[in-house]
Amino acid sequence: MKGLSKKKIYFITFLSIALLCTCGFLWAWFVTRDIRKNVAGALNQAQKVEVKNLILTETKNQKKYWELYAKTGSYDSSMQTVVLTGIIGNFYDENKNVALSFESPKGTYRDSDKNVTLEGETLIVSKDGSSILADKIEWGGKNTDIIASGNVRIAKDEDFSTVSEKAVFNSDFTFFKIIGDSQVKIFAKQGENQEKVNLFNTKGK
Repeated sequence: MKGLSKKKIYFITFLSIALLCTCGFLWAWFVTRDIRKNVAGALNQAQKVEVKNLILTETKNQKKYWELYAKTGSYDSSMQTVVLTGIIGNFYDENKNVALSFESPKGTYRDSDKNVTLEGETLIVSKDGSSILADKIEWGGKNTDIIASGNVRIAKDEDFSTVSEKAVFNSDFTFFKIIGDSQVKIFAKQGENQEKVNLFNTKGK
C-alpha cells in the first residue's frame, strides 16, 4: 500500500484542524455561555482576568474574517493584552468557508489594535493542502497581510517548498512573498515519481 502524498497529508491536517476548531467553538460556547456576558465588563474593571475556553473573533464588512479558540486566556488590562495557550482557529473567505486553519501552542491578542501574534511551532494549512510552519506568525493591527518569521517553511502542493527568514501572505493564500535569505526547492512530477529538478538559494538584503 502506497503512502499518502504530502498534499493528502496536509489536506487531512487542514480538515483535522478545521474540525477541531468547529468542535472547540461549539463546546466553548456552551461551557462559557453563563460567563460570556460578564467577561467584557470584567476585562475593563480588573487588572488581571483568567479565562478558560476563550473564543476571539474579528469581522470585516460584517463577515467573519478569523476566529480562534484558546484553552486559556490571561488578560492584563494595563497592557491591554490577552496571553493565549492551546490555540486553534480559522480564516474565512468571502463565502464564509474556511480558507486557512492554524494551530499554535501560545500567542497574544492585543486589544488596542486587534493584533494577533502566534509563537512556537505555529502551523497554518490552506484548504488546498499548502502549509506554512514558522516560529512566529502575526496579523491584525496595521498589517493587512499575515507575516511569518523565524525558520519559515512553506510547502505548496507537491512541487514547491521553501525555507526562509520571513514570508508575507494573504488570508486565502493566493499571494505570498518570501523575504530575506531563503532556499527554494522546485520539483517536477514524472509519471508516479517526483524528482527534484531545481534547487537554488536567494540572498536577502
